[in-house]
Amino acid sequence: MRRKNKFNIEVGSILQNARIAKNLTQEEVAEKVDCSSRYIGQLETNRTLGSIDLIIELCNLYGITLNDLYGIYLKAINLSASKDKCPNIVGYNELSSEYRSIIDNNINFLNTLQNKKKN
Repeated sequence: MRRKNKFNIEVGSILQNARIAKNLTQEEVAEKVDCSSRYIGQLETNRTLGSIDLIIELCNLYGITLNDLYGIYLKAINLSASKDKCPNIVGYNELSSEYRSIIDNNINFLNTLQNKKKN
């Protein structure tokens, strides 16, 4: 049974546009990231979310960032802020654990990259 995407996190069109901008077919991308072209199609049509590892690999291949994909969903990083102080994250705690995990992993990854740039 397919899990309902409660907060309408849909990055498929961004991935598809980035792939097309690089003049790559789904088959070529699938070969480069070691998965099926059908799976790439499922990502691009938001039928699956994909693992964080695959999403990072696709971002690197397409020359885009995780923020390009999830930036509209990650308006604020301070997850401990109250609803009054930070209305952009009101729904975070209402997300499924899968979606919270994806967001948390992306934030941690971005923080790691930012810390590496500082050093």
